[in-house]
Amino acid sequence: MICSMSSCIRNEVELSPWSTDPMPVILSVISPDHPVVLYLGKSYFKKDTTNKIPYPEARIFMCGRDSVWTELTLQSSDTSRYIDKDNLIRVVKGNTYSLRIELKDITLHAQTTVPIDGATLIDASCTFPPDDGTDNNYSSIVIDGKYYHAKDGFLSVKFNLPKNNAYGCYLSAFSQELGNGSTLNGIDYYQQNFLYPLNYSPTNINLITTDPHLKKFRLSEMINYNQSLDSDLLSVITSAFGGVLPDFSNIENGLGLFGSFSSDSKLIEVIQLTQ
Repeated sequence: MICSMSSCIRNEVELSPWSTDPMPVILSVISPDHPVVLYLGKSYFKKDTTNKIPYPEARIFMCGRDSVWTELTLQSSDTSRYIDKDNLIRVVKGNTYSLRIELKDITLHAQTTVPIDGATLIDASCTFPPDDGTDNNYSSIVIDGKYYHAKDGFLSVKFNLPKNNAYGCYLSAFSQELGNGSTLNGIDYYQQNFLYPLNYSPTNINLITTDPHLKKFRLSEMINYNQSLDSDLLSVITSAFGGVLPDFSNIENGLGLFGSFSSDSKLIEVIQLTQ
């Protein structure tokens, strides 16, 4: 079996590995300054034939603190991605958002609260050794499928973490997640042999704060996203999904994730040492 069935516990569920019934799968991660997108799929078995739109009758609604339900629209006829085409849903830190999905025989529910008072960056710098006039200090890095000339430096980041330990905190730069995928702790992060791309903008580092649902999803999935968390996180999650679900879900009457995150960014200071 590829997927397992939810035990239908409100907010968080443990998935039962011996269940055999197909279940609707929801994947959506919302954040301020990013469009609202949702993936609706279906758990399946190896003998099943996959269907690009397994629930054509689905009606999907989302609302914020104003309690005004906005219906999401199917993005195209060959995808299970639904969007807020008129950008009516304004995602704000600290606000709680509700999700309702109406299928033929069942209605799914979920909620997420966008992190507030999340992690903040204090400073970030990348220090390069003295230039010896050779190519020893240069390399290349791939960002969004393109190669960039890069210098090998020492990255130093200082930050303040939130008091809420249920949040997850992660660093990313140049479309790459930094570290080992575990939530940050302490007050700083250091990385040797950090590749800093030349002629690339923006030259920022990003500090992501996830809600508890997304944090637990990441821990159970053990995904190394290898992509900036604040770019197209939904695409990363859905591509890793492939029918194999983690042992966590916060979807009532279904499977998957409805989560959220907020972010803080800061320009990386470049320090070139001289001989």
